[in-house]
Amino acid sequence: MAEVPGAHPRPTTLLRVRAWFRVRALMTGLVTALVTGLLVGPAPAGASKQRPPHVVAWVATDASVTEPGSAITPVDLTTRTVERKVSVATLPEAASLPCAFALIPGGAGVLVVSLGDDTLHEIDPSTDRVTHAVTVGLEPDAVAVAVGGPGVPDLALVANLDDNSVTPVDLTTWKAGKPIPVGTEPVAIAVAQSGPLSGTAYVADFGSNQVTPIDLATLQPGAPIAVGDEPQTLAVAGGEVLVGNFGNRSLTPIVIATGKPGAAVSLPLDPTGIAVTQSGLTAYISGGASVVPLAVNGLTIGSPTALGGVAEAIALNPGDATAWVAIQSGSIEPVTLATGRVGRAIHLGGHPSALVIAERRSG
Repeated sequence: MAEVPGAHPRPTTLLRVRAWFRVRALMTGLVTALVTGLLVGPAPAGASKQRPPHVVAWVATDASVTEPGSAITPVDLTTRTVERKVSVATLPEAASLPCAFALIPGGAGVLVVSLGDDTLHEIDPSTDRVTHAVTVGLEPDAVAVAVGGPGVPDLALVANLDDNSVTPVDLTTWKAGKPIPVGTEPVAIAVAQSGPLSGTAYVADFGSNQVTPIDLATLQPGAPIAVGDEPQTLAVAGGEVLVGNFGNRSLTPIVIATGKPGAAVSLPLDPTGIAVTQSGLTAYISGGASVVPLAVNGLTIGSPTALGGVAEAIALNPGDATAWVAIQSGSIEPVTLATGRVGRAIHLGGHPSALVIAERRSG
């Protein structure tokens, strides 16, 4: 049968056409790659292995005498995944009661104190493994970090509830120093630094209704500062220390420059936690079954946001878009700060009483 000219190309012609298109695609790809390389430059070494960081909360979920335990629970907030618990007990059978956290600057470690075994631990945030531990005072209930500098190690300051002291711990050698005497039942501590190990740490003394300042250069306590009834939580915001008084639903500001307390501000809740934005302009206070914003300039209280249960502690996501609140009945709840909207809770079980949030970057 005769072939009709132009009806369809011969097989050899098809092969040539396909080969031409393959060559053109290859050349286009090469040109694109060359242009991209010239404009963007070579990718840094190891860039293909680097993954975006996930935001992780480490939560003390068994930190009560009635529900004893020896572990904390990491929660990947990016994927809303509750991960396997991390034991911080010095003995497998011990009820260590982990109860408070602090972050080593730069994401180097997560510090946790456990009042059941009188120990400060460090957890590697990339592996969730305990890397260091040291015995401190009796029933440690709070921890903060004072940043060092070149040749000066960071210092952990641990408030010991049962022996009315603060234990300094060198985070390079992991050796505890001489206890610093403070007021009765210290339950919270915050640091206002003016340079490497200079400035002041402030300790909330729940049982004596005062705050004890500690000179970071000398590690000596100063004259106590009278605040409200049962100071439970405190935080540094700009040039002030904000002290939440649980016993009379108030907030006492302390001016850092003078060490003097200002007039107390009434709160619509019993404060259990304070988190301050990176700008230092706004603080968020948890307590009762709500969270309330505070404009630091003027100490103006905003409208409360109702939560799904009794609030214990509060922490902010990196970027300050979301607050996460530890709910006593067994969960953590997100609050979108721009709208005050409460999101879907993540159930953990146990008795969540403290949390800290940081980015975890894995290779």
